[in-house]
Amino acid sequence: MIDIIGLLVGEISGTSRLIVDIAIYFGLFVIVAMALNFQYGNAGVPNMGCAVQVIAGGFTVSAITTRVTFMIVQAAGVELRPFTSDFDWVYNNQYNVSVLTNSFIETRMLLGISLLLFSLGVALVMGAAIGYIISLPAIRLRSTYLMITLITMADASQIFGRNIPAITGGTLGIFVPNVFAWYPGDRGVLLAVITLFIGLIAFFIFKTMLNSPYGRLMRAIRENDITVGSVGKNVVGIRRNILMFASGITALSGVMVAFYYSYVVDNAFQRADWTYWPWLMLILGGPGNNAGTFLGTALIIGLRRGIIVYKWYLEQYLFFPIAYVESLILGVLLILVIIFRPRGLIPEKLLYIPGINYRKMVKEEATIDWREAKKAEPKTNRFKFWGKKERSESE
Repeated sequence: MIDIIGLLVGEISGTSRLIVDIAIYFGLFVIVAMALNFQYGNAGVPNMGCAVQVIAGGFTVSAITTRVTFMIVQAAGVELRPFTSDFDWVYNNQYNVSVLTNSFIETRMLLGISLLLFSLGVALVMGAAIGYIISLPAIRLRSTYLMITLITMADASQIFGRNIPAITGGTLGIFVPNVFAWYPGDRGVLLAVITLFIGLIAFFIFKTMLNSPYGRLMRAIRENDITVGSVGKNVVGIRRNILMFASGITALSGVMVAFYYSYVVDNAFQRADWTYWPWLMLILGGPGNNAGTFLGTALIIGLRRGIIVYKWYLEQYLFFPIAYVESLILGVLLILVIIFRPRGLIPEKLLYIPGINYRKMVKEEATIDWREAKKAEPKTNRFKFWGKKERSESE
């Protein structure tokens, strides 16, 4: 079975590495963008801390999955170098991973798949826990203050990873096991397929939730949270649940980033990459619908990867360093979209509930002349506007 898959994807990987690279990054960012659309586009929760959840997934692989892998390999009789102290954990990491652990996984496909599923499961729980923690001080705030608070939390998570070697090895970073070492073909193609598959599952989960009564409740909170609260709904609790669920899904992207790089360091999860770019994808495509999210993600990823691959050809036509191009594109696109397409390239469709005749509801005319309505009623059944029954003229 593995040989058949290797033959099938071998032709794809030979055509263009750029296509594989775009597919991987599209899968990574579309997960984050869909989760952001679920929070902001449908519930009105402006999560400017997407990097926090992605970091949670990456740190899960470096701090938990790597240690679990070392324990399994050591229990199987492989002699690893010491890794209990911070010093040994950092400086013996490359040898333990590259020389011993990866060769052990190379002949054990079931172990590699189990480690991948374990990482995704733990990251889902850790991301939800991070979402709950950041929601405690922030969820009751208004949009502006909520955005500022979540931005600062993203920076705080990087500081933790940079200064605690047990998490990511400090400033040096940590190599993580290659859970796809058993695969004989191009690891990038396999990882792209798995990432896109995870994104497809996340799409169906979000679509199912948004088409449910809970999705209509989310849109009602987005439009007018005061009205929703006035009818007895716990608006704060609903927003917290939304943030927790979307944070867990976002953390899956961090896991795949760690396995794609085979290396985790805090600088790999910059706020600009994992917060500002997903926001641009969402605004460009159109908040409130997944079709716009897919379109915005595809356009931005194709543009960014094209610039990175062909930057040496583009630099000769620029009068400034090529390193500033991405930032300029981010600012210019954001301004143009807000001015000319404030609802995005694919605007959100109006909510349609099956079973309701909207055409009849809109065209139906209500009687507004109370005097004419009162004359048309029998004298014994006439009511005044304030609800008291009039006496008949015969009395």
